[in-house]
Amino acid sequence: MATNSSSSFVADLSSQVTFYSPIIIIIMGNIGCILNFMTFTSRKLIKTSYSLYCLSSTVFDLLTLDFGALTRLLIGHFEYTIQNYSQLYCKIRFYLINTFPAISTCFIVLAAMDRYLSTSSKLKYRSFATRKRAIYLIVLSLFICILLYTHYLVFADLRPTCSIQPGIYSLFTVIYSLVVTSFIPHFLMLYFGFGTLCHIRTARHRSVAVFNAPQNRRQRTEIQLVTMTLVQVTISTILIGARMAYYSYNVITTNAVKTSDQKILDTFFSELTTQLFYLNYAKSFYIYTLSSRIFRRILIARVTQLSQRCFCRQSRHHVTRT
Repeated sequence: MATNSSSSFVADLSSQVTFYSPIIIIIMGNIGCILNFMTFTSRKLIKTSYSLYCLSSTVFDLLTLDFGALTRLLIGHFEYTIQNYSQLYCKIRFYLINTFPAISTCFIVLAAMDRYLSTSSKLKYRSFATRKRAIYLIVLSLFICILLYTHYLVFADLRPTCSIQPGIYSLFTVIYSLVVTSFIPHFLMLYFGFGTLCHIRTARHRSVAVFNAPQNRRQRTEIQLVTMTLVQVTISTILIGARMAYYSYNVITTNAVKTSDQKILDTFFSELTTQLFYLNYAKSFYIYTLSSRIFRRILIARVTQLSQRCFCRQSRHHVTRT
C-alpha cells in the first residue's frame, strides 16, 4: 500500500515538473535572451569576437526554448500530436531539437576558445581572436553541426507514433549524445576555461609595475569576460552532466528487468534531467549578470537608453496630438 502511494506521488510529481518547469524556463529564458541581445550589441561589446559568439549562442538558445521546450510542453500536456500524423514534421522536429542545442553549445565552446587565445602570451594565437575569424568560425561550425545531426532525418519516423528506430540505432543515439553532444564540447569548455586562467596568472607574473590606464581598463574587461565564460562553462557542465549521468544509467540498464516502481522513478529522472537540459539554454543572461560588473553596467545603460527613447517618442507624440 505504501509502495503504491509512493509511486503515485512520484508520478504526480513528474507530471507537475513537466508542466510548470518548462513554462518558467521558457519565460525566463526568453527574457534573458532579449536582454542578452541588448547588452552584447552595445558599442563596448559588439566590437569583440567574444560577443559575436555569445550573440550567436543566444539565437540558438532562443530557438531551443521556443521550439524544443515549447513543443515538448505542448505534446505532454496540451494534446499536441501533429508529430504522430505528419512524417515530415516528425523527422524535422527530431532533427531540430537535437541540432539547435548542439549549435548553441558549439558557440559557447568557441567563446571559451576565444578567451583562451586572446589571453595567450603568443601573438600568433592572439591574432585568431578577431571578429573576422569569429565570423568564419561561426559559419563553419554552423555548417558542421547541421551535417552532424542529419541522421535524425533518416531514422526518425512514425512507428506508429513519432520515434527513432529501435534497437542498435536507439543505442547509437544515446552514445552519440553522450560523446558528441555532451562530453567532447564540455571537455573542451573546461580545457579552454582553465587554460585561460593559467594564461592570466602567467601574464600577472610577467607584468611590470607600470601604470598604463588604457591597458589596465582593457585587462579588467578581459578578466570580466573570462569570469563570465568560466561561470557559464562550470554551470553548463553541471546541468548537462546530470543528463549525461541519466543517459549512462539508461545504457547500463538497457537489458535489466525493472519493476513498475523502478520504471516510474526512471520516468521521473528522465523528465527532471530533461528540464535541467533546457534550463542550460535559459541561464546565460542570469549568469552573466551575476558574475560580471561590466555586463551589469552595460545592461543598465542599454535599458536606460531604451527607456529614454520610448519616453521621448511618447512625449513627442503627445505634443503633436495636442
